[in-house]
Amino acid sequence: MDMSILVIIFLFSLIISNVINRVFPKIPLPLVQLLLGITYGIFQGGKGIDLNPELFIAFVIAPLNFREGEEADVGSFLRYRSLILFLILPVVFVTALGIGAVASYLLPIELPMAAYFALGAALGPTDAVAFISIAKRFAFPKRVENVLKLEGLLNDASGLVAFQFAVTALLTGYFSIGQASVKLLLSIIGGFGVGFLFAFLNRVFLSVLEKFDAADVTGALLLELALPMVSYFVADTLGVSAIIAVVIAGVMQAGRLRKVTLFDAQVYRVTNVIWKTINFMLNGVVFLIFGSELTSILVPVLTSPDYGNGYLLSLLLVLTGLLFLLRFSMIGLYYAWLKWSKRKTLRKSWKEICLLTFSGVKGTVSIATILLLPRMENLQYSLLLFMVAGVTLLSFLTGLLILPFLAPAIDKPVDNFMRISILTKVLTILEQDSKDNPDNASLYAVIDNYNARIQGLILEQEPASVKRDLASLQLFMIDIESQGLEYAYNQEDIDLKEYRIYQGYLKILEKQVNRSFVSSFTYGIRIFMRVVRASLHEIVTFGARFRALKKVPKQHRRLTEQNRDRITNLYLKNTELILEALEDLEGYYNHPLVDYLQNARLRDAELIKSGLFVERVIMHWIPNSNDDILRGYYLERKTIAEFEADGLISNQYAQELRSNVNELENYSLNDTTTSLSYEFLNFASQK
Repeated sequence: MDMSILVIIFLFSLIISNVINRVFPKIPLPLVQLLLGITYGIFQGGKGIDLNPELFIAFVIAPLNFREGEEADVGSFLRYRSLILFLILPVVFVTALGIGAVASYLLPIELPMAAYFALGAALGPTDAVAFISIAKRFAFPKRVENVLKLEGLLNDASGLVAFQFAVTALLTGYFSIGQASVKLLLSIIGGFGVGFLFAFLNRVFLSVLEKFDAADVTGALLLELALPMVSYFVADTLGVSAIIAVVIAGVMQAGRLRKVTLFDAQVYRVTNVIWKTINFMLNGVVFLIFGSELTSILVPVLTSPDYGNGYLLSLLLVLTGLLFLLRFSMIGLYYAWLKWSKRKTLRKSWKEICLLTFSGVKGTVSIATILLLPRMENLQYSLLLFMVAGVTLLSFLTGLLILPFLAPAIDKPVDNFMRISILTKVLTILEQDSKDNPDNASLYAVIDNYNARIQGLILEQEPASVKRDLASLQLFMIDIESQGLEYAYNQEDIDLKEYRIYQGYLKILEKQVNRSFVSSFTYGIRIFMRVVRASLHEIVTFGARFRALKKVPKQHRRLTEQNRDRITNLYLKNTELILEALEDLEGYYNHPLVDYLQNARLRDAELIKSGLFVERVIMHWIPNSNDDILRGYYLERKTIAEFEADGLISNQYAQELRSNVNELENYSLNDTTTSLSYEFLNFASQK
């Protein structure tokens, strides 16, 4: 398949996988991407994707490792350095040798010894992404969590170094432990040197640009994105560990002194967003490629007459068990030596040993590593890939099954009381502003925005049944509004111009309905009927409207006070109908919910009586960069500071709230935040 088509397919697969994971969060994202990759492989007829190993490591694995190093907690590494170094060096190499040795006896095909050790090296390192996905579910002790994260970030390098030695032995047919040890030491030292050098040069170059006032966010971002690739290719050319060079470059970036300047703040914000996207894409690409490869490896593995499928399953279970046994033994020996040197008993450390053991799950790194194995006979290559995939999956499932007995599940009840209190106080001030300045139309859109945020926070902590009821009631109210609109138009209480404006208001209401808690069919039918009615009006009245436009002078096309009054009266009539209907439903729906909707409608009606209904609708199309929304954010920060000073919220929680306000304000200050509807209205008014 053409590479451009393959890139498009993979990009759409990543988008689809993210959507599925958001809608069904209990389904692991890697599993979704793996299934999409398998689907692609099936449509391709079981053909694999030819990979250039060097380019794959340089442009997929290296950036991932660089970012992992950049996010490393250097302070935790210094505190727990002995245990982390033990996990990323001796444990990885012992696991590689142990798995390789056992696999050489149990695998039902003949392979060079180096191929078995390549299998073990691929399964040696743990995966930070896989552990973090587990850590979100369980409450780990802080020390254990920090150690496991740093191990996952740093042991990719040792695993890939071991794998590369195994591949070298496989290709040359020669392997010497003495020479390999010396070469490994020189490779690690050289990798450290290259990574440190290029991180230092990157910092110096950026400082020079700042002195000459030539630095900008784009340039700084490009420098950082280029750093892992440059470090990798230079280290590889020099014959030292390219992966270690990349990781050290990342760690040096994390350990640099940060200046508190606007430029550094902008660079930090942009690079965080870019790296999150890159990480998601690169990790996803690995699983998509692996899924597509599975279709080409499963058939020869499962249909081979040399062994039974039951034997393969037993082999997967044995290798997975051996994986955890070796890790448990090595960690146990470390703790035994540590306690013996301090003359303490090992009894209190067993739980920590078990947590470190069963949290050492495999993931992306193992799969990406084995994909770099040079092509052998089809059955040999397929069987090695099948073993790595099976053990990786079983290790992850084992962690999910055993860790609940070792660490309690994280149970964070949603409590938005303080956020609601802060926004309510801001809303009260804004509503008072609207009474003092009733002609300020943009203020209504800001008030609507804060009402929507408060409603979202209230609903977030409510059970699904309440959210479902709210969505149903919102659709019910929209239906009443739509019928009232049709009746008013048929009775000639409003004209076509006023009809269209009210349709715009109904569109705003539709966007506020949470479609996750309402039948898609019901939602679709109601919206479809409203669109059909509006379209019929446009079709039926087109000829008359066109003739009228020729007769009416341009200055009379704008809305008059009479237009505004008729629209406002329609809104107030619909309000009466809605309040009566909600009153009748109190016995069928949650009383506080019905009461909330009634009060919200009454509050809006009071604002609408000012006669600015039209402006309220139009202001939803206008860019957010206006004085009223910025005043709202100012009041929000001020209220957060007051709550923090009064001890109602913690400093950490206040910082989180301020960060949210900063994000909203940055978005509002974006000059390009506009809409086609607004530009059209602006153009029409100028004409």
